[in-house]
Amino acid sequence: MPEPSELKLYEIKYKKKQALESNIMKKIKIVSIGGFGHTSFVFDDIVGMSEAGLVGLSPAYDGEDITSFKSHSLATETKVYDDYISMLDSVKPDIAIISTRLDLIPKLIIEAANRGCNIITEKPLALDIGTLETVYKAVKTNNVNLMAMLSMRSDQQFVAAKEVYQSGVIGEAVIVNARKSYKWGKRPAWFGEKDKYGSTIGWVGIHALDFTNFVTGLNFTRIAAMQRNFAHREFPACQDNCGLLLELDNGGHATVSVDYFRPEDAETWGDDWLRIVGTKGILQASGSRMECEVHINGKGVYNHPLPAEKDKIFRKFILSLRNGTNQNELQQLSFALTEACLKADFASRSNTIVKINPEQWR
Repeated sequence: MPEPSELKLYEIKYKKKQALESNIMKKIKIVSIGGFGHTSFVFDDIVGMSEAGLVGLSPAYDGEDITSFKSHSLATETKVYDDYISMLDSVKPDIAIISTRLDLIPKLIIEAANRGCNIITEKPLALDIGTLETVYKAVKTNNVNLMAMLSMRSDQQFVAAKEVYQSGVIGEAVIVNARKSYKWGKRPAWFGEKDKYGSTIGWVGIHALDFTNFVTGLNFTRIAAMQRNFAHREFPACQDNCGLLLELDNGGHATVSVDYFRPEDAETWGDDWLRIVGTKGILQASGSRMECEVHINGKGVYNHPLPAEKDKIFRKFILSLRNGTNQNELQQLSFALTEACLKADFASRSNTIVKINPEQWR
């Protein structure tokens, strides 16, 4: 006979095994809230999954148009609810996808977290530090997993750049330059309202901070920024050009430029670019040219091969929840990058250099 303590330990392990097996057998229920943002990227990853299904859609507020998401191949047969509260309470989903007007995101995260939902959400997670802390408390208190829609880390050119950098062939990053250039296109009226939009750094610049971190593995410790609305005065709160200077935690530095001036007749909507100056060489990754160019000191220039398709990061997140894997790293990163963007906005408005502490979100 085993000792009582050993028997108890066995029972705990057996119950955990049963719970995991039950979870694996159950299809993950997913709902979508809102009609603006990058939800279609998440839907793309869910298409073809036998382990999960979309079971409900709803607007985030009265009158919100969700037809662009409803028309996605994943969602054409999905039930539409009039409001998200009734959907959450009746469906009891495992995951809530949140993507809507930026000022509403914190409230929706909290509502979903309080109901035990794991969350894939548009970024930034909040438009001020106090609200970000409240959102963080709700996520941690309810012990749910959260991932922001940091979709650019799935792009082939940045996946290739990460392979190059982690191989060590260009040495350690000394200078990093990142660029995000978008067409202006058509923007919703609320882009012009500070309390609804926040800042271009938070909406667009966060991608550049993310792919810088994704490729190098480095965090940001201090930040300075400048931003202005140069040519879109009908949207006064929407900065159309931004410049950031950041200190990296290895002692190197990074610059980020963001603009809404990409020519409307350009082949791609965005020009996403990353340049890393290392101690042994340089790499440049370009989304518009779909290439990762490497120049090693004394060995010349070559193009590193790109993966055949995007990395399905949202599918991986969903499957990790099914398998009981903790997602602390992605969650911490989502909060830390939001904090960095909020502090960049503050640095610009106060003409100061601001410290960043990514470790506080662990």
